[in-house]
Amino acid sequence: MLNIEIKGVQFSNKGAELMLVAILEQLDKELGEYQITLSPGPHLPYQQRARLGAWQKLSFRRGKIDLTGFFAKLPTRLLNFFKRYGLVTEKDVDVILDASGFAYGEQWGVKSLAHTAKEVARFHQQGKKYIFLPQALGPFYRANIRDYGQTVFSKASLVFPRDDSSYQAVTELLVNQGIAHVIQSPDFTCLVEPELHCSIEKSENQAQTLCIIPNNKMVSKFHHENASVDEQSYLDFLVNAGKHYQGLGWQVVLLNHEGHEDQAICQKIAEQLSGDITIKQGLSAVGIKAYIGEMDAVLSSRFHGCVSALIQGVPCLATSWSHKYQMLFQEYGVSDNVLDFKMTKNDMVDQCTVFNDSLTAQKTQCLTHAQLVKEQTRNMWKQVFTILKA
Repeated sequence: MLNIEIKGVQFSNKGAELMLVAILEQLDKELGEYQITLSPGPHLPYQQRARLGAWQKLSFRRGKIDLTGFFAKLPTRLLNFFKRYGLVTEKDVDVILDASGFAYGEQWGVKSLAHTAKEVARFHQQGKKYIFLPQALGPFYRANIRDYGQTVFSKASLVFPRDDSSYQAVTELLVNQGIAHVIQSPDFTCLVEPELHCSIEKSENQAQTLCIIPNNKMVSKFHHENASVDEQSYLDFLVNAGKHYQGLGWQVVLLNHEGHEDQAICQKIAEQLSGDITIKQGLSAVGIKAYIGEMDAVLSSRFHGCVSALIQGVPCLATSWSHKYQMLFQEYGVSDNVLDFKMTKNDMVDQCTVFNDSLTAQKTQCLTHAQLVKEQTRNMWKQVFTILKA
């Protein structure tokens, strides 16, 4: 029975949880019997890992110290003792499916890429498979990041960059090493199809609903130098957008897609809008996708909030903190829907007016493209299972 480690997923970030759900659905469908392994982490608590029947991987990474490979070299007798308690090491893992979403490139620095380079190299040496499921990658400018990137992606079994920019970033790294195993493929959560149920209560004069999904990364110093200076501008933008739609007679709801930081932003927005504003929180990843599917339009700063809207034909506006947003909306043919939150209020109103005038056309366009995305994703999984079943 294959023991498959799923890397990069978690339960706090609902996009990462949705990717885990998408993976498990396909493993159930294609393999039937298999075992999964997850690494402990602050957003992967034991109770939730245990519900999935997952082995717990012994790993330790702090700064430049990485003992993960060392644990696999412990005496077999000791390793067998650990397994009685559900603990396994890298030695017990047959394949890694990396679903990090966006974790390798200049914005993230060298540390994670360096650890992954060592891990991929160990798996390659042992003849084990390491597969990067569709995700945003790059850019890779600095010399040390390029060096680690070359190791990571040249020794991987399959690499699925999610968009044109990511594909170019990886293939430029491997220009002299072969790129047959690098295959562009879109976000793979498209095959998770929740059952929609109406949970929106509308009054007679509120015929349409806009869902606003904030993202604390928009104003995080970790992702943008001096970004916190823009925090008020970002908040004002979302408030003004909400007020604009309320003025048009729309109902406005807020959705917390991840954790207490996003919840705090939701509360600040709600305090400045009129009426009793719903803040939806505590939903599962699939529940969030279903909730988004009920909307007439979405304004999202969360990537998988955008994905869940577009794939279900819900017209979507976005703000962006990385290239993955522009690439997603370009893929769907609605690049103009990615807005700069620093734009003036008048410019925002003009953009929303153009957007509102084409809701029906955008819905049709998104649903048409969604069929292509689903077909590409099915083809991606065929390639993955060819490797897993070999």
